[in-house]
Amino acid sequence: MADPKAAKKEGGKKGVDLSGMSDLGGVKFFNVTLETPNGDLELMKIALEGMNAEVDETAEERKGGAGELGKMLLSAGDKTLALLCNIPEALAESYPHVKAADWVDKLIEAAGGKVASREESKDVILVLIEGDPENGLFPLKMRDVASSAGFAFLRENGLLPADDSDDDYIPDPEAAGIEW
Repeated sequence: MADPKAAKKEGGKKGVDLSGMSDLGGVKFFNVTLETPNGDLELMKIALEGMNAEVDETAEERKGGAGELGKMLLSAGDKTLALLCNIPEALAESYPHVKAADWVDKLIEAAGGKVASREESKDVILVLIEGDPENGLFPLKMRDVASSAGFAFLRENGLLPADDSDDDYIPDPEAAGIEW
């Protein structure tokens, strides 16, 4: 298993990036690829803790701050693709047309592969999908296809700014390793 501290650190750094992009562009929902969890659901939970942590303004390095944002975390391992969807209760109430289960199901369908496990709680859904190299289902490729499907879901639900908007500053998510 990879290092839990590294997973929390990666989550914390991405959380600050998400929070900043949301503040600048008004976006409240994100697809985020993570490397450190390497397809492990326990490490995905730890990364989410880092993302959602309160920002310590006195710390040398800012981390966290994304607790109020909707997130779909994707991490590919050697044999599995892990998904973690987090829509905080207050955000779910503000966007009742956005259902975490629908978002997750869209990614599962796009990724292909067998769902090995699915856990649901009030504001988090965890899914582990098995790769199948013999049938061309490689977790890294599955992650990329699922991420594209997640982006399409956000667009279909009006959760991303219009491409033709000249009035809003849209931060570059690629610079932060984040996909809308």
